[in-house]
Amino acid sequence: MDEAEFQNIYGRWEPPDPAGARRVFADAPFRWWIAGGWALDVATGATRDHGDTDVVVLFDDLESIRAHFGDFHLWEAHDGSLRPLLAGEDLRPDREQLWVRRDAASPWLVDLLLTPSEEGRWLFKRDRAISLPLDELGDENVLRPEVVLLHKARANRAKDAADFDRTLPVLAAPARRWLDDALARHLPDHPWRARLR
Repeated sequence: MDEAEFQNIYGRWEPPDPAGARRVFADAPFRWWIAGGWALDVATGATRDHGDTDVVVLFDDLESIRAHFGDFHLWEAHDGSLRPLLAGEDLRPDREQLWVRRDAASPWLVDLLLTPSEEGRWLFKRDRAISLPLDELGDENVLRPEVVLLHKARANRAKDAADFDRTLPVLAAPARRWLDDALARHLPDHPWRARLR
């Protein structure tokens, strides 16, 4: 589906940049981190086009998230479909994304990525043995670039490979080791591993 078809069905995106995201989440009573390509832009100082703004939040904070966005519409996004998450309804099983917009006439603002956590640690959703303390997940509400790249590694689309290429030079040795160790466990044959050493 191309962008025009997508917008005809679901509506348009007008994602905020990191400064705009900070305004959207001003006074949020829960932890949140800018993720995806925007997080890599912050890390590298370079920029590319962005179709949306990904923000990581914790599953455990769902009720606080719903309260914070009480004047907005939240939609479950799953496998190419959208379903409104209405007041009083529970998130359906295996759902881990919420799209946010003011109302049906407004553009989508952010894509909330619900992530598991336990005892003060972030847990990688595809392998919970890969984790980090929540206090080390990012600085100034921006997810660490090696964590972003771990999420991108599985799809390894052209834009993910380009994101890896532009981010690798700014990854410090500990970040490279962490990502290599995580990939060794999650995707041991991934081509990025040889370049991380």
